[in-house]
Amino acid sequence: MQLSVVIPSYNQPETVQRCIVSILEQDFSGTYEIIIADSSDKHKQDELAAFCATIPKVQLISLKEQTFPGSARNIGIKAAQGEVIALIDSDCVAKPNWLENIWENMEHNVILTGVIENGTEDSVYGTCSFLVEFNHFLDFSGHKVPAHAAATCNFACCKEVFDKIGYFTDDRAFEDMLFCKKFTDQGGQIFRINGIRIAHLNKTDLAGIRRNQTMLGKFSAIVRRAHGMPPQLVFKLPILAFALAKFRYLSIFSRVIRSKYWAKFLLYTPVILYLLLHWSKGFYTGAKRS
Repeated sequence: MQLSVVIPSYNQPETVQRCIVSILEQDFSGTYEIIIADSSDKHKQDELAAFCATIPKVQLISLKEQTFPGSARNIGIKAAQGEVIALIDSDCVAKPNWLENIWENMEHNVILTGVIENGTEDSVYGTCSFLVEFNHFLDFSGHKVPAHAAATCNFACCKEVFDKIGYFTDDRAFEDMLFCKKFTDQGGQIFRINGIRIAHLNKTDLAGIRRNQTMLGKFSAIVRRAHGMPPQLVFKLPILAFALAKFRYLSIFSRVIRSKYWAKFLLYTPVILYLLLHWSKGFYTGAKRS
């Protein structure tokens, strides 16, 4: 087996089915399997099981209780037979040459990621969510550039990397950034490959996006604090977390200005600042947590 595609799933049977179909339609002649680690409610597990039962390439692992994405991925990775592990999320759609580009560019002691495209172009809120969360993975010129991290919705490495580094922590979020830090601290390299592309189907309701950003900020702080990651000054003075909204806005703008989204970013600034303030609120909660 050359590749194992691992997908964590929770209460999104229709979305994960769309993700599975995008992988089955890949322009890849090699051998691969799809492993779903699903912790959905019983009736939704049954719906997904009925869909997967007719597809030989799919192995469905039904979990008995809701499981955070990192732990669900660990379960799938441990069951995988492939030499290379490719991770994608259930709310993503893989581009037709996703697996081919992963396989052609894979090296030992390397993590590959790529471009994350906006799957909700027609939604103002969906686009704002996309720009706040995935601005590090916008389209770029050239074929290959170094990166400091890889999002687990578009992530690939040799299975031996997990033997060396270990697996993802059981944190609700930011577990992928922590894994990447451990990997690079031990001499690994991360690269973005232009052809490794997925589209992310973002939330489009403002309340849901706001809650998600608050959660992401909270766990970013919890994981950073637990593992001695910056910004240490904020952990001593948690109120400074709210200053991070302005810093993140300018940081995101420095990347977006080079993309096709620069005009929308400026136009949507009030919404983006609103989301960043809720991210900072979550970071404040996580930073002051004893």
